[in-house]
Amino acid sequence: MENAFAVMKTITLPRAGGTEQQSEFVCVNGRTFQVPRGKAVEVPAPVYEVLENARRQLEAARKIEDELAAG
Repeated sequence: MENAFAVMKTITLPRAGGTEQQSEFVCVNGRTFQVPRGKAVEVPAPVYEVLENARRQLEAARKIEDELAAG
């Protein structure tokens, strides 16, 4: 069985706004990671998956918000 944490993927999180943290905190199976914003970094595959799922959910929420605002 392959260790999923051994597989690394590159991700670039958007730069933080004025009040946002400069890094994103992620916890997967009791392991914690701080992923910096605004630069490409290598993260384990499970961390990449969590961050990508969060990004997709945020996009979906913004799309719904825009549709509701448009009437």
